[in-house]
Amino acid sequence: MAAIAALPPLAVDMYLPAFPQIAADFTTSISVIQNSLSIFLVGFGCGMLLFGPLADRYGRRPLALFGLGGFGLASLVLVLSKDPTWFLLLRLIQGFVGSAATVTIPAMIRDTYGKDTAKGMSTVMMIMLVAPLVAPLIGSWILAVAPWQGLFVFVALYALILMVLSWHLLPETKPANLLPTRQSPLRNYQIIFSNHRIYWDLFTYILLALAFFVYLTSVSFIYISWFGVSETRFGYLFACSAAALIIANFANRQLVSQVGSRRMLQRALAGGIVCVLLLLLLMLVNGGLVLTVINFFFMVGCLGIAWVNADSLVIMEFPQQAGSATAVIGTLRFGFGALAGPLLAISYTGTPMPVAILLVVCLVGAGAIQLLRARHHR
Repeated sequence: MAAIAALPPLAVDMYLPAFPQIAADFTTSISVIQNSLSIFLVGFGCGMLLFGPLADRYGRRPLALFGLGGFGLASLVLVLSKDPTWFLLLRLIQGFVGSAATVTIPAMIRDTYGKDTAKGMSTVMMIMLVAPLVAPLIGSWILAVAPWQGLFVFVALYALILMVLSWHLLPETKPANLLPTRQSPLRNYQIIFSNHRIYWDLFTYILLALAFFVYLTSVSFIYISWFGVSETRFGYLFACSAAALIIANFANRQLVSQVGSRRMLQRALAGGIVCVLLLLLLMLVNGGLVLTVINFFFMVGCLGIAWVNADSLVIMEFPQQAGSATAVIGTLRFGFGALAGPLLAISYTGTPMPVAILLVVCLVGAGAIQLLRARHHR
């Protein structure tokens, strides 16, 4: 499950150092290539809406195998791109078919862990996060010996090998009493959206997703263009943030059973708000590379804890529609995450200041939603 969940981080993080090279190869601006990240997320989100209910109806395993095979083939075709239009279209297709595999994972965790879903999510995330830890490093190493097409050959082979392994090793986790179901997928979504208790955490999750993708989309610009680090060094600096996610999920796994998902979410949000306010101050006074890296380390860690608990609080409400609930969360995550590219393009000033401002708005907004929820439930 962790290896399948690592598919999106590999598809995204590995090619971040290649943005300048891809833009030069297609004779286009780097902002066009940055939008390929947003387009991938749009495809991923739309695919989840379709495949989530299918996972509830037909089981998790068939969808996982289809998604892995489709993602691998789309990645191989991507290598043949000759212009930015085809590159963007194929990234859309890659994200769409790949979502069929990834949408099954939170549902499988819910099937397996039940009321301890947050602990299960942290366990899988802790293992899966090796992908964003090593992806930029692998990307940098591949770029040192091959053109950017080598990156997509690598992820294609990863997906296709994983499909073969899943065929032999991945069990069906969907509870037997739910097999089969003829309930309309639209009915599943009606049940989910009619549950008003989830909206506080759903809106919080959306803002956390937007904050994370603002960071993800802009980090290569901040480190490589603004601070002038090499592509290889960027890989190591980015790995620091990925390490923060692993540490954060390990801490969440150890604490969430005693503290509870709600309190873990609130505490992580408070820490994240402090971090983004300090980041804004660093940008105002030109605080330098080292302090920026340290700040990103703690900010990403707080985002990781807040994210996984907000996710779990929503999914735990729907034991009968776990796949559809995952689809809703994933679509909103990637759909709003896709706004990061356009927002950064619109606010671009040649400095990291718009990045810091967007992060402050997202984290403070998420904190405000949780404060309003606490007042509402008194």
